[in-house]
Amino acid sequence: MTDRALTTLVWRALLGAARTPALWIAMGVQIGFLSLYLLVWGDGLPLVGARPVLAQFATTQWIFLGLALPWAAARSGAAWRHDEVAQLAALGAILPSSAVAASVAALSVLLLAMAAVGLPFAVLAQQISAVPAMELWRTQLPVYALGLCAAAVTAACMLVVANRFMAWTTATALTLALMIAVPQGIAGAAVLAALAVAVGAALVNGADRRFWYLSEQA
Repeated sequence: MTDRALTTLVWRALLGAARTPALWIAMGVQIGFLSLYLLVWGDGLPLVGARPVLAQFATTQWIFLGLALPWAAARSGAAWRHDEVAQLAALGAILPSSAVAASVAALSVLLLAMAAVGLPFAVLAQQISAVPAMELWRTQLPVYALGLCAAAVTAACMLVVANRFMAWTTATALTLALMIAVPQGIAGAAVLAALAVAVGAALVNGADRRFWYLSEQA
């Protein structure tokens, strides 16, 4: 499949996601939540002790996105299911691997965009904390890597798990488990990004063997 055709598939997935309310709801809730957080606890949570406001904000953002990203991905319409990939391959005369690659790429773009929504609030927290700009990126890069990892994990769950609700809950559980296992920081961001690439590559490489035909539930 040509790069142009793959790009067309990615745009199809992105436009489909843009027409669903789930992504906009998730972004709106995130904006409201982060705004409220800074309004109420802009000087820092007293229970956390001497940690800078930016570090506290980053932890809150990290936890929020760990819960919200898989939901947004699963509900966006860009996370194509087994049968959707098989039908698209049959009707469009394309390889299932191309459809899976387009789905993973579109989800990655969507979740990166969702993670980036929090950047202005992180900048504000950094200014309140009066810490160097490097600290801002030290807290934000793991968030973007989490978006990539959540995209790949959710894509895998939506393809493998038959029930949509179970696929979402499984993706959320796996994402939270990775967040606990991988330390938050630059090194953790590199690990999450590498995992995202590995999972995405495994999905694409195995798609032509697994997704030519409709599932038994179809």
